[in-house]
Amino acid sequence: MLKRMKIGGKLTLAFGVLLLIFAGVGAMSWMNMREVQREAHALADEAVPEMVVAASVQQAAQSVMYEIRGYGYTYEPRYLEQGRQKLVEIRNRLKEATDLAAKFPALVRLRENAAKASAAVDQYAALVDRTEAAVQAIAAARTRGDTDQQEFFQLAEAYLASQNEALEGHIQAGDGADRLRDRAKKINQINGIIDLGNSIQIANFQGQTTRNPALLEEAMKTFDRVDAVLAEIKSTTAQQANLDQLDGIGKAGANYKAVLAEILKEWNLLEAIEKDRGTAAASVLALADEVVRTGATNAGKIAESAVSSLGSTILVILIATVVAVLFGGIVAFLMTRSLTVPLKRVAELAGMARDGDFTIEREDFRIVNR
Repeated sequence: MLKRMKIGGKLTLAFGVLLLIFAGVGAMSWMNMREVQREAHALADEAVPEMVVAASVQQAAQSVMYEIRGYGYTYEPRYLEQGRQKLVEIRNRLKEATDLAAKFPALVRLRENAAKASAAVDQYAALVDRTEAAVQAIAAARTRGDTDQQEFFQLAEAYLASQNEALEGHIQAGDGADRLRDRAKKINQINGIIDLGNSIQIANFQGQTTRNPALLEEAMKTFDRVDAVLAEIKSTTAQQANLDQLDGIGKAGANYKAVLAEILKEWNLLEAIEKDRGTAAASVLALADEVVRTGATNAGKIAESAVSSLGSTILVILIATVVAVLFGGIVAFLMTRSLTVPLKRVAELAGMARDGDFTIEREDFRIVNR
């Protein structure tokens, strides 16, 4: 069939085949590049933003933990205020995560973990409120404790002053040794109570400063010794004014002991709340970390797929180029041969005619009628 075609037809066919080859290569390249484009968009619009928003949640959560932990240790309101501001920030970051997951349904892990993290943040916020309530209760107890301890020492000092005055009166009156010994004993006893009060005050201060509840418990036990000494003094006291002072010391001591008990209770509550806060915050961090790792994995897969698609495109173009070159070479060879062979035959016949041989027939040109 090809032998019967004209040269123009053969050239048209050859160039048509080449065009088809290049068109096929172009189509395959376009399809591969479209896939690369899709993967690039997935990387830029989904995987990377997913990691960024998850990392921002992690950072905000760590900031919240730092501020609220500072508030739990120092009771400084500025830490609480800053912590609540960070809670607003983390909720904003979680909203961004939720919106991103809603926009791109493929971000399943982000959508699931954002919902779980939001619940954990709500739990953490409730624990922050409980922390504030406990801190306020401790502050109120401290204020009452300051009043109680002042009253305790004022009454004790007043009783001591009255006993010193009475002792001076006994001396001036020349009273007997028994009365002097009795008065001196009361003076020593009230001084002992003052010393016990000082030890309670020091233990309370050290216990709260070093966050050692054992010191507060020890201070509370010391009140039993105070009560025992007070009972002994009252048994030998006759003056109503002195009895009222001793009763006041006992009442102030009981109130101060109740204050220490309340501080200890709220303190233990704070410790439990802090553990719960740590658990909730750790949950948020773990969920965010999982999203970051998932996003990194997805980004790696997308990048590998894009590289593979680009590699396929390059390979297709290379193969098509080689095929086109080979096919073009074959076509060029055949086209050249289809031209040179007849021309060579014509030249031979022309030479024969030049030499006087006119026996040339039409068939000698090997031309086939069409």
